[in-house]
Amino acid sequence: ITYLLILNLLCGFTIPAPLIPIWWKWFYWINPLAYAINALLSSQNYCVGSDCPLVVVTNQASGKSQVMTVWEYLSSTYGLYYEHIWLWVGVLIFAIFLVRAVTAYALTFICYVKR
Repeated sequence: ITYLLILNLLCGFTIPAPLIPIWWKWFYWINPLAYAINALLSSQNYCVGSDCPLVVVTNQASGKSQVMTVWEYLSSTYGLYYEHIWLWVGVLIFAIFLVRAVTAYALTFICYVKR
């Protein structure tokens, strides 16, 4: 359960990727959930043009408001890049095959039947 808590905490959504402490950054880069969230947010919210949805962002320190598109807000807050979406999908596919290969290898050593 502790592993899942850290996995979810350092996936880049609860704590945005640019704000993760440097000593935990390595876990962010090996976390497959981070790649899944980056790919999902990028593919669902990327927008270019004049008909993009807008959001009003208020700076709590100064009280000033700024209007920007949803994609501009997400890319500036979470450090997303739409150009890397296929890299993130590739890492997810590699992670799936890696987990399956390690599981298949480990199952060759497990024998529940004692003769």
